[in-house]
Amino acid sequence: MKSFLNWDKLFDKQELHKFTENETGTIWLKLKSIMRPEIIKQFMNKCELSIRSSSKNIFEELYNLNLYLKGEINKQQINSFLIEYNKKENIEIKNNFHTIEAELYKLQNFSWGGDFNNSLDKKIITYVKRTYLYDEIINKIDNEISEHTKKYTLNSWYNNWTTILTEYLFKSNKKVISAVGKTKSVDFFIKDIPLDLKITYLPKEFIKEQRKIKGLKSEIGILTKLARENSIIYDDKTNEEIKKHQIIEQLKNLKKKNINKILNQLSKETKQIIEETKNNKDSLIKWLYENQGEMRLGSENRLFLVLIDSNNISDSWKIKRNFKLLKKEIDSYIKSFNKSKLENNKIKFKFRGITYYTIADMVFVEE
Repeated sequence: MKSFLNWDKLFDKQELHKFTENETGTIWLKLKSIMRPEIIKQFMNKCELSIRSSSKNIFEELYNLNLYLKGEINKQQINSFLIEYNKKENIEIKNNFHTIEAELYKLQNFSWGGDFNNSLDKKIITYVKRTYLYDEIINKIDNEISEHTKKYTLNSWYNNWTTILTEYLFKSNKKVISAVGKTKSVDFFIKDIPLDLKITYLPKEFIKEQRKIKGLKSEIGILTKLARENSIIYDDKTNEEIKKHQIIEQLKNLKKKNINKILNQLSKETKQIIEETKNNKDSLIKWLYENQGEMRLGSENRLFLVLIDSNNISDSWKIKRNFKLLKKEIDSYIKSFNKSKLENNKIKFKFRGITYYTIADMVFVEE
């Protein structure tokens, strides 16, 4: 059995794949998830425990002084408490699920306002540094900045509540045990495997890389060439996705057979990449780990929920609120969950020259 400090060090290094190697690893994580004062107090009362340590060291005593191994607390008690607490925590979500779902359908467009890779505070700083006239900055606040703020806030609101409802679909399943205290790097356990849920879309940069690997010309290169040949005007300074949309919609309006043939071919190639990725999901899993943002760097065990609108990749965001489809795919995944298969699915990836190891899985939700 590893000591408390052994597990603590592994957790800090985010080597969560090692926590599945024996039962004490998952017990350590489950105990960690109840360490918020209001939660641990309920747990101790339920199990009739008295702890000698200060509140700072309760976690270590529960684990390291072998209360678990001595039989004063057991796995069943811990699991039972987590399940019970999770039910209470989810009552509000359960009662308001369909109301929230309906509200999410009010969002008509998903646009961060400008370059979505830049955070709002950076965008505001850009305005501040470039504008020295008071009246000019007031004008930008009233017009440009307010619009960016509105879009950023709406999209953050949409992402927040779609994530909460999707997590609820997992946590309300009887085979899932929630890490109730919002433990970093662990959202829930499926058959004692700790998993961090990541909801994402098929990355456009991944598709571009796959086209290059397959020897296909770049999509934007083909489209801009068609635009020039057909005297179509587009904003060359805007981001690539807006540019593509701008060109494609105008090309469709021309209703030329040769152009439609090219557009259909591009769509066919994208669908082929999607199918190949579904059949070799580890390639995308590795790509997502290696291309995560520096601020969000993590090597924890992840379950990726990849949402794909195969007819229009840009509309994939809408699937985040299609909870009937999400529930169907989530329940199907949990029902057929294979613990040993996942434990053996070791992912090796590199980030900034450092090699990491993890275990991960991926569920594709396509419409």
